[in-house]
Amino acid sequence: MRSAMLYTTYKVDAEQKIKHQEMETLATEPLKVPESIKHLSDILTSTKIRLDLKGYFIKTKGCRIPDVRASDTSNEKTVSENFTVTCNDGLPPLIDSNLTHLYLLQTSFAAYEIKSYDALKCCYSVFQRKIPGKNESDTQLVINVECTPFNATCKVNHEYIRVTCWYNSNEIYKDFFAFVPVKDKIKVSTTESPFPPVNVLVIGIQAISRLNFHRQMQSTALVLEEIGAIEFFGHSNTANNTFSNLIPMLTGLTEDELVKNCWPSRYSRFDSCPFIWKEFHNNGYATAFAEDASHIGIFNLNKMGFEKQPTDYLWGPFNYFSESQIGSEYNSNIYQCVGNRYMHETLIQYMEKFTDTMHINKIPYFGMFWSNSLSQEITKPKLGDSDYANFLNKMRIEGLLNDTVLIFMSDYGMHKLHTYQERMEERLPLLYISLPEGYKKVYRHVFMNLKENSKRLTTPFDLHETLKDLRNTYSLTNETLNIRVQAREKKKGYSLFEPIPINRNCNDAGIESNWCTCQQNIDVDKNHPIVNESARFVVEHMNSILKEHSSCASLSLVEVSNVRLHVLDITIDTSIQDYTVVFRTTPGDAIFEAVVRVHQTNSINYFDSVISNNRINLYGYQSLCVTDPHLKFYCYCKQ
Repeated sequence: MRSAMLYTTYKVDAEQKIKHQEMETLATEPLKVPESIKHLSDILTSTKIRLDLKGYFIKTKGCRIPDVRASDTSNEKTVSENFTVTCNDGLPPLIDSNLTHLYLLQTSFAAYEIKSYDALKCCYSVFQRKIPGKNESDTQLVINVECTPFNATCKVNHEYIRVTCWYNSNEIYKDFFAFVPVKDKIKVSTTESPFPPVNVLVIGIQAISRLNFHRQMQSTALVLEEIGAIEFFGHSNTANNTFSNLIPMLTGLTEDELVKNCWPSRYSRFDSCPFIWKEFHNNGYATAFAEDASHIGIFNLNKMGFEKQPTDYLWGPFNYFSESQIGSEYNSNIYQCVGNRYMHETLIQYMEKFTDTMHINKIPYFGMFWSNSLSQEITKPKLGDSDYANFLNKMRIEGLLNDTVLIFMSDYGMHKLHTYQERMEERLPLLYISLPEGYKKVYRHVFMNLKENSKRLTTPFDLHETLKDLRNTYSLTNETLNIRVQAREKKKGYSLFEPIPINRNCNDAGIESNWCTCQQNIDVDKNHPIVNESARFVVEHMNSILKEHSSCASLSLVEVSNVRLHVLDITIDTSIQDYTVVFRTTPGDAIFEAVVRVHQTNSINYFDSVISNNRINLYGYQSLCVTDPHLKFYCYCKQ
């Protein structure tokens, strides 16, 4: 009997460009599971099963997600360790801005030892994004050498500027400011509609679980509750990184489907991919995309980005230049500060300018504002709590949410897999959705479906279908949705405005076994033969990939920290069993979490395939000799 193993391989073409290629190979001698591992019952009788769960967050025919709580004592240590940082040694900003103007802060003169106003000289220079050349990264800029002087205040008609100040001919201050001028190319929609379009505001924070959000950002959670936002308890990620989790939301495609459709290699641009903001733009919306720490951005880290600017307003070039010039407090590959301000604070200030400008000029918009700078440390989101809470509260008070659908979200929970609690949290990211009060009344059925779906298994694919519905909200009548539900076939993405099937499971939703929280997770005794055998199988799988690249060292197994068996119903014996194994390799002390599938044929078990394999600690500079983003997780460079 031969067993098929699905391997992911990497080959170098004549131009030395690494291409991602999937290959199915037949193993002539399939790896047998040790004789002592014959049945699921063997694992169950030798393993202590968790029976202390108090209930379920999600309890449907297709999915049960256990009730894990923000106050779980396994996280007590990390909750108490606050992340702190001071920007620019505590010096205040010398210059600030509003929607249209720069202005000097005379209250800061003493901090900069400015005693004579006449001896202070300030000017600003303009810069903008440049279309990158064929082999250039999407970080190119055109910088105007002319520096326009200004005094106490100055109106600015440009998007991005750099400010420099001198005192007694000595440079004492440098800062960067972004503005949101109304652009002529934004067209008003001519679509006939009995209801005005709603704005769509997506606010994202990388790597924060739903529960850690409640620990670290309690003020923001309170404001979301006050505005009536719906919290989603069963929202699941589908992959282990930001790019792979946001692509389904923004395009409706998996990463593999993106490769087949519009992004054949990491050397390709994303211009031809079907991003949802294109559809909003075609419907007369102004579009914006902004993310901080853009040097590790969604479309820039080990990728080539875009040729043409993808949205009407793009903040990435501004952030990239400003952090390269005045970024400080470098932590976990991220600058926490840009000059005198937190990195996330500059993003929120831009988001506020954008939403205010669109509101004042009555321009419908789709805006996505993503923060990478509050990740990597479990308590770091607390830095942004008051800033996000104040922004949302300002929108509420000033009525900006009266015509805006708010999506407040994350992509996955932080990669800390020492406990059952942490494994669950990694797979259940933050998601809130708020509808305008008037919209709830007109589309009562939509609001009720949204509330019902907050207790169902949901994914980024569902968010994509929801965004598609928001392009033309007038089509969301009760009759239209009923017809859609009656005619629909099973698929991996449903709009959250329609009822999600109650029997939906991880397989239906496109969630691989490794990311599925609907299953029981049973810890396997470390002395059980499956523990080391499963880890060795994965290491052999990785080395089969690495052998194609002479610059990468062969890996060896050091230790196995955990093996878990996934089952939907622990009373049912099955011919297919999935095990998650967490292990460490050398060189490099890499920690991986992989899912191994064991297949039973004629009462004999075989290691069938590696379903998924993810690195859960940072590779840092270990993989500089390779450029492929997938290979970087495995490769430890020999030199």
